[in-house]
Amino acid sequence: MELDLGQVRAFVTAAEELHFGRAAERLHVSQQALSKRVGKLEDSLSARLFDRSTQKVELTQVGERFLPYAIDALAAADAALASLKETRQTVRVDVLDERLAPMQLVRHALRRVEDLPIEVSMRHGLPNALPALHSGEADAAFGRVHSLAPREIAELEHQLVLLEPLALLVSRDHPLAAADSVALTSLRDVPLWAPIGGAVAEWAGYLEEFARSWALRVDFSGPSLSLDHLVDDVAARPDVATLVGGRMQLPPTSRATVVYLTDPTPVYPWSLAWLKGRRHPLLATLLDAFTEGFTWPRDVWLAEADRTGLTA
Repeated sequence: MELDLGQVRAFVTAAEELHFGRAAERLHVSQQALSKRVGKLEDSLSARLFDRSTQKVELTQVGERFLPYAIDALAAADAALASLKETRQTVRVDVLDERLAPMQLVRHALRRVEDLPIEVSMRHGLPNALPALHSGEADAAFGRVHSLAPREIAELEHQLVLLEPLALLVSRDHPLAAADSVALTSLRDVPLWAPIGGAVAEWAGYLEEFARSWALRVDFSGPSLSLDHLVDDVAARPDVATLVGGRMQLPPTSRATVVYLTDPTPVYPWSLAWLKGRRHPLLATLLDAFTEGFTWPRDVWLAEADRTGLTA
């Protein structure tokens, strides 16, 4: 008898969750497909692995005995596949958008590491990159990890690589355009506009939490079509300011400019995340390049959820 690893993975995931719906979500398959895989495994073993009712799912005694061996079998299979990868195999990283800070980190890595075999993709947010991490289309992705659901975070390994200062984007005709910086407490007197309709969910959530924490009145109305569209809109409106990552690259012909926030400086946490058990051989090299010179800046504001596991 030969074991089907897809069926074994379905069993292990269902055993970890003890809930077929959640297990199906983790594997990105339908609940029906998951049940079918487990059923086929039970048929091949001639043994029932789960006791299922409308109220709960439990392992049978056979299931409990089989589980540790099934976990070991999957670990051995994953290790065997990893051993086939060459250390110079292309590493595929999702960066969200070419104008954002992660792309700058990738460019820095390319300058620091000679002949680095890297490919980038832009899937518009870490939640959108998760299916690619599961399917193997991407090896790692940038994003705000603690914006994800707990079960999604549990599937990942991740490392903070950058705390990006938040800044005001204003027209060059805006009253604050000539300022070197603006105190965060002064923002209560500044008309703020940050369209989040269709924006990257983790960024929209960060802005809403930031506004609540500092009792800011922010107009979140309007569609977020693209960064270039936002810059053009702000450049044409000297009556409002918007919030952006301070390292966002502006078009060279833009009539907008960036003014940094201080006392404290709000920061956006960029982490690199990858699927547990699928650490690409070049990941350590990338992380070294991304975090070169990284220090925890002083006097910053960071959302409480994003401080999880960190020490200042």
